[in-house]
Amino acid sequence: MKGLVLIPLDDVDPLRGVVEVSRPSMAEDVARRLVTAIAVGTYSPGERLPAERELAALLGVSRVTLRQALQQVADLGLIASRRGRGGGTFVTTQSWEKVAPEQARRTLEVELPRLRDLFDARCLLEGLVARTAAERRTQEEADALRATLDEFAAAGADMVVARALDRRLHGLVGAATRNPHLVTMSARLTAAATLGFGAEPYATDFFERALHEHRELVDAVVDADPERAQRVATAHFALTYETMERSLRLAVDRAE
Repeated sequence: MKGLVLIPLDDVDPLRGVVEVSRPSMAEDVARRLVTAIAVGTYSPGERLPAERELAALLGVSRVTLRQALQQVADLGLIASRRGRGGGTFVTTQSWEKVAPEQARRTLEVELPRLRDLFDARCLLEGLVARTAAERRTQEEADALRATLDEFAAAGADMVVARALDRRLHGLVGAATRNPHLVTMSARLTAAATLGFGAEPYATDFFERALHEHRELVDAVVDADPERAQRVATAHFALTYETMERSLRLAVDRAE
């Protein structure tokens, strides 16, 4: 009986025979994650998504599955492909709240309770990273942090630029620890905390708070104040979870 597939009786209709099992496909699951990434601000309008090979690796799926998922999200009008030089798949200005609030709601309702303890661990680790950076940073690293902070402040409402500078700033803090294991653990927790995408969600109305907290963090590291650096970083990394919670509230409101 090699290769026999046993079908639960619940999946059999006595009049029609075997019916399709109502379970989301892998492509549907990835599509919902992409919709949610757009909803929470991991990817902003006008931003190009990572290349297919990179995005498939991030999400742990085949390129065939990813393409199916991308087509589903494109059918909603949330992404569009461009050919030629500088082409790729870009996030459109279509409002996810209008076309896909239910997908975002279902994903966040499942993910946020699971992520609560993970975010707690992440905040604790990032506090340690910042503390260690404040103890070990060089003057050159302090200067680089100041320069990056100035660029971040100048980003204004451009969330694509702000997100890239956020990664650079926290990367500099991590590098100042002189400990690759801390950096690796931070990267893994970031990936797990961001639905597998490894990029912090950024919404325009959270920018001023992020800027204020970045200033406090940089000041503490540059001033070689380990306790303050740890306290600021521990609080700052809760912002991602709060961003996701806000998106869930919006999704629930629109889905009703």
